Amino acid sequence: MSSPSSKQTVFVLGGTGTTGSSVVEGLLESGKYNVVVGVRPVSISKPEVNELRERGVEIRAIELSNAPHELDAALKGVDTVVSTTFYTEIDKQVHLADAAKRVGVKRFIPDDWASPCVRGVRRLYDEKAVIQDYIKSIGLGYTFIDVGIWAAVMLPSDKEEAEDTFMPAASHAITGAGNVKNAVTHIPDIGKFVAEIIDDDRTLNKYVFCWAEELTQNELWDIARKAKAELGGGPLNASPVYQSEEALLEKVKATEDGSWDQIGYEYIYSMFVRGDNTVENAKKPEYGGALDARELYPHLEVSSIKDAAKAIYQK
Repeated sequence: MSSPSSKQTVFVLGGTGTTGSSVVEGLLESGKYNVVVGVRPVSISKPEVNELRERGVEIRAIELSNAPHELDAALKGVDTVVSTTFYTEIDKQVHLADAAKRVGVKRFIPDDWASPCVRGVRRLYDEKAVIQDYIKSIGLGYTFIDVGIWAAVMLPSDKEEAEDTFMPAASHAITGAGNVKNAVTHIPDIGKFVAEIIDDDRTLNKYVFCWAEELTQNELWDIARKAKAELGGGPLNASPVYQSEEALLEKVKATEDGSWDQIGYEYIYSMFVRGDNTVENAKKPEYGGALDARELYPHLEVSSIKDAAKAIYQK
């Protein structure tokens, strides 16, 4: 663990995105790190980047397609790299990993941030697994981190009209009987977990699973209804749309190979039909043998999903 006199320098790629913003916030709130955020040159002067500068974050321009010496320069003096890149750039992380190895980065956290699974079920999971294999093959220190599924994706939107999408929040879809447990996390808590994980020698060269609660879709809808009522804004406007497991599987088969819809429906199938997204599964060897972040950091206060629901419906 870092001593107060020698703060780790942490480089966050994609630090203004949803996961990246949570990571940066968690690191800054902890007060334990020098935080560097890597952004594309075209984003270097955006308002959200300037706000980070004002909070003491160092900003470095980077493209994963940069020449090796440019990537090396971007990672100069960095102890830990945290990647929260866009899904279309997953494969390009090999270049960042190579640079991290060359300049002596101690720990590399690739872009995982999802639900546990096994190979051969989800295309995107398999692509991320290739990166994990590569990191191990070059002898780079690592931590692989998954976070279950976001509460914001699982809780139904407070709208009457359902959308034609794989996202449960917008589609209002409940798959099957709605009784399959899933590990759920509130987005702001991701950064809190990361701030603990990268200051912990026990997590080096390990897989860590972060989560808040394990809930079924039916339980999530009950929480949504209660949270909305307690806020005093009347009943939840959404109504569930039930889909059979067979209908979901047909949607998976009908999507274009490599498309965003394919990625999404494969996630839904993994979570609501196969039941992959649980703490018990994450710990199994075939899923990666995860360490349980809640067991590692029992002192860490994370949001209940009811509190997450209230935060979402208050917006």
